Amino acid sequence: MLSIMRRGVVTVLVVLAVAGCTAAPEQPKPPPVVAFTQEMAEAVLAEVVAGVGKNGIADFCAEFARSEETCATLLEGALRECLLPGDKPTVRQAVHESATREYEETWWLVVQGRTLDGQQYVSDFPVVLSAGEPKAALGIYWTGQGSGRGMNDPSNHTVNPKNACPR
Repeated sequence: MLSIMRRGVVTVLVVLAVAGCTAAPEQPKPPPVVAFTQEMAEAVLAEVVAGVGKNGIADFCAEFARSEETCATLLEGALRECLLPGDKPTVRQAVHESATREYEETWWLVVQGRTLDGQQYVSDFPVVLSAGEPKAALGIYWTGQGSGRGMNDPSNHTVNPKNACPR
C-alpha cells in the first residue's frame, strides 16, 4: 500500500513538473497607466521656456517639439516676422482632451506673454502624452497661434503680435 502511495505521489510530482515546463510563456505586462495632469503640461511649458532662456532658439524644435517639422515651419514664420519670445508666459486657461483614434491625449494651455519687442500674445500651447511622456506638440508659444482642438473658437482667445522687423 505504501508503495502504491509513493508511486501516486511521484506521478503527481512528475505531472506537475511537466505541466510547469509546458505552460504558456508569461505575457508582457502593459505599460503602467500614467495620469496626465495639468501640472505635467505646465511643467513641459516651463521646461520649454527655460530652454529658450538658456539656449535661445538654436535647435529649439529638435529639443522641445514632438512635431519637429510643424515646429520648424512655425519657427520660420516667427523669424520672418522678427518675433522672438520675451518674458515667461502665464497660463490663462487649460483644457484637457482624452485620446481618440485620431489624437493623443492633450492638454491645451492658453498662454499669455510678451514678445522680445514687448508685444502681447495669447497662444494655444498643446502638450501631448506621447508614449507615456508629456511633450510639447509644437513648442512655439509666442506667435499667437490658435490650434485648439476642443477650444470653442481659437480666434476668440488668441492674440497675434504684429511683424516686428525694422522697416
